[in-house]
Amino acid sequence: MRKLLRKIGYIKVLFILTVTTIIVAEILAYIVIKLFSYPYDDSTPYVTFMVASLTTPLLSWTLLKLLFELDEMEEKTYFLATYDSMTMLLRREAFFQYAMRIHLLAKQYDTPYSIAIVDIDNFKSINDKYGHDAGDKVIIHFGQILLDLFQLDKPIGRIGGEEFALVLPVESRDMEKKMKAVHMKLQETSIPYDDNLITYTVSIGIFGNVSPEKITLDEALSYADKALYEAKRTGKNKSVIYHEKIAFNDIPGRPVNLRDR
Repeated sequence: MRKLLRKIGYIKVLFILTVTTIIVAEILAYIVIKLFSYPYDDSTPYVTFMVASLTTPLLSWTLLKLLFELDEMEEKTYFLATYDSMTMLLRREAFFQYAMRIHLLAKQYDTPYSIAIVDIDNFKSINDKYGHDAGDKVIIHFGQILLDLFQLDKPIGRIGGEEFALVLPVESRDMEKKMKAVHMKLQETSIPYDDNLITYTVSIGIFGNVSPEKITLDEALSYADKALYEAKRTGKNKSVIYHEKIAFNDIPGRPVNLRDR
């Protein structure tokens, strides 16, 4: 209901309420007069109109103002709970919720999807060398790259300090091609900071879930995370698609369930 009121607009709603109240008041006044045989003269409709037209806007103004303020507060709360204020990407929990929706749809229709987990390489070194403000600029910069390359309605999230994730309804090779565009974009850009130009790279782990009825979302996330670790272990600045040999590589300090991290 509040969405409809917001769509109509504050002033229009007030006008509609006032006109409706006047009409209802005139009808009720006529019914009451007829039922109880009160005297009815030419001034009665005029008095009813004046009372309704003066009191309704005053009362409705306050109530509508509170209603619209409440709606605005709820929208802000939802936005803050859903989107990361630094990058405007989905927050961690919101991302996993969207990812679960894609997983369930893929399971229902037996279609594949792929997960890419992205980590900014040597991020601690950037903070140590240039300061945390520079690190923030790198995170913001990379978030904007993801927004530029992918549609905003796609599940793209910041799931950690310098860690990001995407879930797309494509197979792993198609996701790899899309991630190649990310690497290329980073090669072409730099971040001006004081008298420096900061450049950076990312490592990406990819897992294509072609059997969503058998492989859970948590397992798919874990496989993508293992592929990310493999990309880091073998030189960074690359995308690695999960394969069976990676399954035997232990990842120290990283739980199997990525959502627990």
